[in-house]
Amino acid sequence: FNIFLSTRDPSVEFPPDLCSRVTFVNFTVTRSSLQSQCANRVLKSERPDVDQKRSDLLKLQGEFAVRLRHLEKSLLAALNEAKGSILEDEKVIGTLETLKSEAAEIQQKVEETDVVMAEVESVTNIYRPLSVQCSGIFFAMETLNQIHYLYQYSLQFFLDMFESVVKSNPNLNNVTGTTERLKIITNDLFTVAFTRIGRGMFEEDRLILANVLCQIFLKSSGNLNLDAEFNYILRATAGLQKDLPPIKALRTSRCKRCTL
Repeated sequence: FNIFLSTRDPSVEFPPDLCSRVTFVNFTVTRSSLQSQCANRVLKSERPDVDQKRSDLLKLQGEFAVRLRHLEKSLLAALNEAKGSILEDEKVIGTLETLKSEAAEIQQKVEETDVVMAEVESVTNIYRPLSVQCSGIFFAMETLNQIHYLYQYSLQFFLDMFESVVKSNPNLNNVTGTTERLKIITNDLFTVAFTRIGRGMFEEDRLILANVLCQIFLKSSGNLNLDAEFNYILRATAGLQKDLPPIKALRTSRCKRCTL
């Protein structure tokens, strides 16, 4: 007898006695998992050679781990079948020598793959800011239902939007530079996100969406700290803390005039 239960409540908690009796499968989307998924998709589209190399290295590392596990099992089997003194058993000694030589060879190959994996990771880090922006956009979409209950968007909707920007983007034609292509993808992602999401929103709510997307773009584009500016947009002078320096773009007199 098997029973499967599902819930859409991510905040649900289960007691320890229940956790010890059942198997949990968590399909909740997290920021880190979505960042990894988007990074893999853009890397597969923009740098298929690097993506293939990374897949091959992961496969090799898995094969190395399986090979070491088989060697350990063979050693345990030889020790279990040993009769008398282990030091005098030629089978055990031969197994130990084989294990030592093959383990050294595998360790050398693992070190070589680690060097190549570091190079692959350096290429992947180029697209890391884009994956962070993707995660921010999706979780901002999930919070739009707090404005209106009809603003509901699925993960597949966002991934289809992201795939259209990465794979079928006419602005990427005849552009070969990595930096230029990344810049185009980033700008078009925010443009497409605002266009497709805002299409189903009330006109007065689109300004909120534009403000949120602008905040995500600016925060992930550099080390700018624009919290004071965003607080002013949302709350006027009530959002400005007294212990913070005034906003350079707005004088105190101008701030007061804007709030009248």
